[in-house]
Amino acid sequence: MRQPNWMSRRQFMGRTGRAALALPCLPAILAACSKPGSVPTGTTPSVRFLARPDKPVSLPLRGQPIPTDTPIEKGATLFVYNWADYIWKKTISEFEQKFDCRVEYTSFTSLEEALQKITAGAIRPDVYFPGPSYIGRLVYQDMLQPLNHDLIPNMTQNVWTTFWDPGPWYDQGWRYSVPYTVLSTGVAYRRDRVSDEQAAAGGYDLLWDPAYNGKISYYDSMPDAIGMAILRNGGTDVNSGDPKTIDAARDAILELLTGLDGRLTYNGVYVKLPAGEFTVAQAWSGDTVAAQYYLPKGTGTDVLGYWHPQDRPGLVGNDIISIPTSAQSPRLAHEFINFLLDAKVGFENFAYWTGYMPPFTSIDPDKLVAQGVIPKSLSTSVVTQDMMEHGYQLAELSPAAEDLWTSAWDQIKAGA
Repeated sequence: MRQPNWMSRRQFMGRTGRAALALPCLPAILAACSKPGSVPTGTTPSVRFLARPDKPVSLPLRGQPIPTDTPIEKGATLFVYNWADYIWKKTISEFEQKFDCRVEYTSFTSLEEALQKITAGAIRPDVYFPGPSYIGRLVYQDMLQPLNHDLIPNMTQNVWTTFWDPGPWYDQGWRYSVPYTVLSTGVAYRRDRVSDEQAAAGGYDLLWDPAYNGKISYYDSMPDAIGMAILRNGGTDVNSGDPKTIDAARDAILELLTGLDGRLTYNGVYVKLPAGEFTVAQAWSGDTVAAQYYLPKGTGTDVLGYWHPQDRPGLVGNDIISIPTSAQSPRLAHEFINFLLDAKVGFENFAYWTGYMPPFTSIDPDKLVAQGVIPKSLSTSVVTQDMMEHGYQLAELSPAAEDLWTSAWDQIKAGA
């Protein structure tokens, strides 16, 4: 398999949890919903509900999708706004040739940066890759346009049903988004220093094990860092607004950083773990797969391991694709989304470049290992539809909860 020039699509996320502060004032936000999906359509409602996996939301239709007979813009430039190096250049070239257009790819280094630039009008993309926790606020600020499902047939032909029937919890009916990739969050480790049996027995506590003092990496990302600490402490609400829960997560992370000489990093998994600088690391599944390409010459992929709970839910998530209201080529934008959801195109984009799996029904987890896309020792990095339906997912926080998380993160960063 071709070795990619890899860069994590989730680098520099340490401050993404503060993005709500950059938005203009929104209507009152309630953390509870009296009835799942009970969000009105049409004009701007006076109350906005926070979506949760157990309280899914149908976002209001702000306008109508473009007509199906809208002609494809020929010779146009399609502006794509995404994480750096998160689409294979070959994939983009093939799209340009097929649709006689040019793709201008602009990257961001955090969801907050992207949101600020779009809100300010500094970036006016045709295709945008926000996170699920951002889509509600984007819709309520009239920054996304509804999708025409007839123009994205690959969604229902190739994607897991959970994303379109009835649709994801953050966007029931997939009115504004389609999934791009899926991922889990667990613990990556060096199998030449930590046995699989030790990893299975330790789980999250691997990151707090004194045996790995000075060799521990933890993501410099507020949502992921605090969310995993909550699970490690025995909690299950990874979007908690309980002060005691957040304080306990803060203290646990400070213990890891100050008591065990752990490090907050962006590239600790896919660069520094294979180099041997770290022994254990909080890890996204895709970053763990990427680590195989950074191993020193002569070092086999079997030195890499990945733990994600097999007997209970763990952290999972996905990236999404949307079309902003600023799109100048909305028909071509639909074609681009449909192109990325093509079974062959999407698989090659994953296998030869991103390392993050698309949620396609055509992908067999066992075959990924057999085909060499994912090393046998990292078979647990494969994300299944069942994991997505039952795992814990980070969501948009209420203003009160966000204040608690931000305060805790400030203390963590200061302590680190």
